[in-house]
This record gives sequence, C-alpha cells and structure tokens, in this order.
Amino acid sequence: MPRLPLYVFAALAATAVAPVVTAGAACVMAKWQGNTLDYAMVADGRHVADAQQAAREALYAKGYDDFGAGVDVTHPQAISELEHGYAVVLRSNFKTLRGKDRTSYGCGFSAVSYEDALWGAVRDLQRFSWGWKPDRDGYQVMDKRRF
Repeated sequence: MPRLPLYVFAALAATAVAPVVTAGAACVMAKWQGNTLDYAMVADGRHVADAQQAAREALYAKGYDDFGAGVDVTHPQAISELEHGYAVVLRSNFKTLRGKDRTSYGCGFSAVSYEDALWGAVRDLQRFSWGWKPDRDGYQVMDKRRF
C-alpha cells in the first residue's frame, strides 16, 4: 500500500480549521456577598466577547462597578456562540440551609427552543447556587427572547 507524502498531510491540516465565531450572546450578573443584584443580557448579533463587554457596561451604567479595591461585582455567568437561538433568564428568591435569604439568577441558551433554554437556565442557576432546588424554591422567568 502506498504511503502519502508528508506535504499531503500538511495541506489537509491547513484546511481543517475551526469555524469562526461571528455572533453570540452573553449574560452578566451583578453579585455582592452571595446575592445576585441584577443582570444584563446582550444577544444582538455581535461577537460573544463584544456581547459580554456590552452586558458588563450596561451594569456599570446602572452603578454596579467597583465597590472597593479589587472588588468587582460584575460576573460573566453564561455565554453562547449561537448566531440565532433562544434565551431565558430565571430569578429565584430562596433561603439557604442556614436560613439566609438569597437571590440568584440563571441564564440559558438554545438553538432549538425556549424550553431547552429554560432547562439551560435551571442548570446555570444550580451551578451558581448549590443549595437552590427548583421544585422546592421555585423561580420566575425574567427574560425570554429569540435572537
């Protein structure tokens, strides 16, 4: 069986590049001492990095900036590299196991449906609030959009 020359493999490798991300969405939270104070979601066709920065700047404009030396209250929580899709933001007010009141948000994205984006938001909320249980603590849909 004939062996292929090395330059053939080099040519094939040069043509196998990752797709270029040209759009996306981002969800950034304003957090302080265990609570999520507010959120900003940008899903308007810009690159995901630009969407994330625009969401951060939207929170800065609301006054969520640097609360002290090195204390940044904005936190990029969820991103999507989808050009078009569905987005859902959830909010829950609940008590921790130690009895402290908490407010948390979750963001989810999907290329398929609002329902899939909702499940993504539930998983996202659980990822950042370990003691939160959707059946026990509930949630409300704060934002639901197609982008």
